[in-house]
This record gives sequence, C-alpha cells and structure tokens, in this order.
Amino acid sequence: MVKKQAPKGPTWTPEQTLRVLKQQLEKLELFKGKKHYREVNNEEDAWAQLTEAAVINGFGEQSHNVSNFYSARSAGVHNIMGVSPWQQEQNYQQRIAAYEALLRSSISEIEVLLPESEIRGAYDAGDEWAFYKDLKDIMSAAKTDIFIVDNYLNPEVFELYAATVRPGVTFRLLTDQLRGNLEAVAKKYATSHSVELRSGPDVHDRHIFVDDRCWAVGQSIKDAARKKPTYMVELSTPLVPTMRKIYEDLWNKAAVIVKS
Repeated sequence: MVKKQAPKGPTWTPEQTLRVLKQQLEKLELFKGKKHYREVNNEEDAWAQLTEAAVINGFGEQSHNVSNFYSARSAGVHNIMGVSPWQQEQNYQQRIAAYEALLRSSISEIEVLLPESEIRGAYDAGDEWAFYKDLKDIMSAAKTDIFIVDNYLNPEVFELYAATVRPGVTFRLLTDQLRGNLEAVAKKYATSHSVELRSGPDVHDRHIFVDDRCWAVGQSIKDAARKKPTYMVELSTPLVPTMRKIYEDLWNKAAVIVKS
C-alpha cells in the first residue's frame, strides 16, 4: 500500500513571503492598465506561476490562501465549448481583481504576525543607514496615505524611498522650492505611479504622515544624519490631527507641480 504523502507546509519565512507578495502586487498593477488580456498573456502566466509558488511556500498547500489563489485563477465564466473574445476579456478583468484581493489579504495576514519594526528615533552623525532603514520601514507600512512635508526635498526621496510605497497608497510631497531635478524625477515617477508634488513658500519644517500617524524629523531627509545628529520621533496620537490640519492647509494653498 502506497503511503499517502503529507501536504506540504510553509517553507518560506514570513519575511521572504511578504517581500515576494509585495513585489507581485506591484507587478499586478501593470496588468490592470492593459485594455486587452492578450497584451499580457505570457507575462500573466509567468506572474501566476511565481505567485502560486509564493503562496504555497509561504502558507502551505492546504491553506485558504492557496485555495483563494486557484479560485482567482479560474475567475469568470468558462465553457468546454469555449467563450467569446468579449467573455475572455471579462474573465481577465475579474481574474486580475481576484488576484489583487488575494494578495492584499495575504499580505495583511502576514503583517499581523510580524513584530512591528522598532524605530530608533535618534541618529548620530554618520548614521545615515539607520535613518534610511527606519524611514523605509515607516513608508512601507503605509496602507492608505503617505504625506511628506520637507522644505529641502530633492530627487533622493524618489530614488531611495518611493519603491517602498505600496500600489494604491496615496503619495503626496510638499516642499518650498524645487531643488535640482526634483520636478523631472517626479514626472518620470508619475508616468507609472500615483504621486502628487506641490510647492509653497510657507513650508519650513519636516514631518512625515503615514495613515493616522506622524513623525517629526530634525533634518531634511536628504541630509539626515549625514554630518550632524538628528531625530525622527513619532508624535503622540492626540497631536496628530492638529499637525495634520496645519499641513493640509498648507497643502491646499500650495501650487501643484506634478500630479499623476
């Protein structure tokens, strides 16, 4: 008698699974912009294979995540005699929507299990890496909204941090002057991502709003901890609405420079 093989359990760490699923969610955004399923037929097949592997290795063969993946892959109306091109297009749209729901729910499931990254808060001169890592972690945790206020923004905010912004998260930046090629880089980013950059003369501080939280930063992001000590301190919850209103008012008065 052949012994039945036990179902495969999770083999990837939560961190590895989270990283791959976030990458797959970002790639899925490219499919959503296509008007016809044939434009991404081969790319979708390759994408689905990697996503299937990530879900199996991350959650196990018998997990509800794997079942939801297979349901998403077969979304739509099917017939052994075939379906019309119109129905194939409808199936594609439903499939992409179901894939997105699967990824977002799976990502949220992992994030609940992972311990929240500890933000150091104070940084010595020359400790640029620690500041970079902490700010990157803060931004990658955003679920709905990122609003950066910095009177000395430069293109580094896109080159170093923008890749951490999840698809679907509102990404706004407010500064006082356009330094270097900030506007040009923002325009390039806006061709494939959601972003809005505004400029106003009354911006003199540095704050980072992520969802319903807020951090005050001692130096501009571009210079933080480079030559002088700095800090990035989270404000207490009761203060956040007041600070948010102050900078939302400045945002509303500022000139729109780039908007995707």
